[in-house]
Amino acid sequence: MDALDRNADKLFGDVRKHGKTLRMATKSVRCPALIDYLVDRGGDLMHGLMSFTVEEAEALAELGHTDMLVAYPSVQPGDIERLVAVNKRDGVRVSLVVDAEAQLDALSVAATSGGGVIPLVIEVDLSLRALGGRLHLGVYRSPLHSADEVMTIARSIADRPGIELVGIMGYEAQVAGMGEANPFTRALNPVKSAIKKASVPAIRKRRQQVADALAGEGIAIDFFNGGGTGSLITTGLESAVTEVTAGSGFLCSHLFDYYPHLDLAPAAFFALQVVRVPGPGYVTCHGGGLVASGEAGADRLPLPVLPPGLKLTQLEGAGEVQTPLHGTGVRDLSIGDPVFFRHAKAGELAEAFNDYALVRGDKIVDRVKTYRGLGHAFL
Repeated sequence: MDALDRNADKLFGDVRKHGKTLRMATKSVRCPALIDYLVDRGGDLMHGLMSFTVEEAEALAELGHTDMLVAYPSVQPGDIERLVAVNKRDGVRVSLVVDAEAQLDALSVAATSGGGVIPLVIEVDLSLRALGGRLHLGVYRSPLHSADEVMTIARSIADRPGIELVGIMGYEAQVAGMGEANPFTRALNPVKSAIKKASVPAIRKRRQQVADALAGEGIAIDFFNGGGTGSLITTGLESAVTEVTAGSGFLCSHLFDYYPHLDLAPAAFFALQVVRVPGPGYVTCHGGGLVASGEAGADRLPLPVLPPGLKLTQLEGAGEVQTPLHGTGVRDLSIGDPVFFRHAKAGELAEAFNDYALVRGDKIVDRVKTYRGLGHAFL
């Protein structure tokens, strides 16, 4: 909790300095007690939550939260029914990201038949494209790359009943989600740094073009969302952006060690017991196969951190039922001892454990339920 407080205050300070508000990415926390704690600590800087499914947003509304942005589109009938129903509650707004006409058709028909209104957020693609579009640097999310394409969707929303435009979102994954000091990809780090350097001005220009286009047609929005933990220092400087998003930085999973400009402290760990000593210089832990999503690679594996001097083996890595370790730290371990690890991604850790032990100083001060512990499986 001490490290969590430090990270939160650092991130809140950056947001306050740039005159923005912060929308927390709940997928990077996935623990209602910690979400509430951070919302309270952030005070007036905290402006809503960013959810990863409609069902998660509905559950957060049940817990008393009132402003959720679902950052991934859905046209499943069950999701649309939930959106219509939850937006009928007093003071609650759950908006949904869209980027295609087909999504609008389904949402408009369902909202109209359900007697409600679904607030929508258009996502603009902020990937870096070169060589006439043949080179795509970023993630494959929205197909809306230009202000004109965004405006086409904005006009379509205005022409349909049951839906309304409330915001714009743009996530610059090649800046926010890519550490350029990654020890597992040393040869590529200079390339990553160059991609980031080229992306920042292009992203700023594109977001401003979208904001100007909306203003030019008199289309008002409530917010323009951008960024992530890894891009707060650049996203926060953009005048078009009104709010920024962060989540992983609060807990600082080990992928966020690889951003030179971030000064964050590891706050989340999991422990495995040593159950075997298979030979000199080795111990084996029970469990541990918590591999993060994304591009497969060594940086997606959990890292043993306490006691220091431990390494995964190259042939086995982190296994579902056992994880062998070697290195100088082995000499300090006996059967039954715990080994502490860090996950590569902050929120995904909660999918493996029912409870988090909250530690302040050297005392466990509370135990709280994760989404899994509450019986949720949102995705």
